[in-house]
Amino acid sequence: MENERSLFRQVAEGDEKAFSSLFNLFLPRLYPSVIKLTKSESAVEEIIQETFIKVWLNRDKLGEMENPGGWIFRVASNQCYDYLRARALNDQLFVSTAIEPGGINITHEWLDLKEVKRLIESAVSDLPEQRKKIYMLSRHQGKTIPEIAEILQLSPHTVKNALVTSLKFIREYLVRHGVTFFWIPIVLTGC
Repeated sequence: MENERSLFRQVAEGDEKAFSSLFNLFLPRLYPSVIKLTKSESAVEEIIQETFIKVWLNRDKLGEMENPGGWIFRVASNQCYDYLRARALNDQLFVSTAIEPGGINITHEWLDLKEVKRLIESAVSDLPEQRKKIYMLSRHQGKTIPEIAEILQLSPHTVKNALVTSLKFIREYLVRHGVTFFWIPIVLTGC
């Protein structure tokens, strides 16, 4: 249990290796629950990836949570229910389209990695200069909060707040552009 708490603290500070370890620790725990709820092998990978994207994007809050492991399971459960609702809606639309002549033809196109990367880069370019520097040092150079604080002659608290604000801005930017999930490697490569 203490090992998990240590991982969560490291992830909260932006440690990508700890995030990878956390992913590997929770993957075998989440898989049975997700497959039980969705009954779909193809949905499992997508749901687990969406879950860990939310973990990464909200990692700054992990250190403050009483039960971050339970929170990860709750996020995964919510992703499962979102998937099931979407599948039910798609089935309903498919039936109504098949029944009604001239009904709407709905096709689903998944955002590809390049488009999401472009959106993240665009969001980062819109950040104020100081936040952009902090974000780039953290995500592109893998610097920790204390290292960034030393480089930029800022307090660690200021750096952490800037990262939290930047990540919130990027999340909102993606949502405004219709992205509610994307693949883990995009976040980990610091796009």
